[in-house]
Amino acid sequence: MILLLLFIIAFLCFLKISDSSFNLFFWIRASKRTEVDHYRNKVVWLVGGSSGIGEDIAVRLAAFSPLLILSARREDELERVKERCKKVNAACEVRTLPLDMLKYSELAEKVAQADGIFGRKVDIVILNAGRSQRAEWTDIDPLVDIDCYQINAVAPTQLARCLLKHRGLHPTVAKTDSIQFVVVSSVAGLVPAVLSASYGAAKSALNQYFRLLAVEMGEKGVRVTIVNPSLVFAPNNPLTAFTSEKDKANGEVLTAPTKSHMRSERAAKLISLSAVHQV
Repeated sequence: MILLLLFIIAFLCFLKISDSSFNLFFWIRASKRTEVDHYRNKVVWLVGGSSGIGEDIAVRLAAFSPLLILSARREDELERVKERCKKVNAACEVRTLPLDMLKYSELAEKVAQADGIFGRKVDIVILNAGRSQRAEWTDIDPLVDIDCYQINAVAPTQLARCLLKHRGLHPTVAKTDSIQFVVVSSVAGLVPAVLSASYGAAKSALNQYFRLLAVEMGEKGVRVTIVNPSLVFAPNNPLTAFTSEKDKANGEVLTAPTKSHMRSERAAKLISLSAVHQV
């Protein structure tokens, strides 16, 4: 009984002082792995790196001198983020690779480009692209469900499939390789989140896709790290969020974080550390 009470007290203290999972909280303190060792001279492909969390991930990683590939739809924003990375670390090599993940027919070509852009294969893929939602459960048009599922679940999954096929990796083939997928999902994929029915369902599916990838391809050298951030302050999230109507964005302008928001820079740090410790 005393041990149980002590455990409950320790757990409540952890919830009070930590904004990460217990696994990450533990390994940050128990492991000697560092971000420098994990990223330096590694080819890192960041998909969804033009704003918000993705931009802050790019800027953080730049300090550790990876060979960094930035992908998103908006080429001008990629160039802006590239310049931010160079200001952090002039020695960091950064390339931009414009990409629309919903253009499935182009993904095979894009992964081939990424796998050769630095003259060597990609070591780490960070799948950060996605789009949130603000909609009442009963009002959602099924076409919104489909669109939300495509961008948040199918597109990152298909990109990973294309990359593995490009490498010749398959459960029935003896070939092995070494690659890490860092999947930025959402806590909405783990627990119900109000006004996010389509989004939560899609993120839950994303988690399942990549959990199964880890099971089927772990012995082939494919490592999967799934990160489920809570509410993060990124102005584009509520602005471009899906609503209940097809092709209608939420349009909410958020100028400052609330008490419920984690800052984007902090989220980027925790995502990076999750990749390092593979938790």
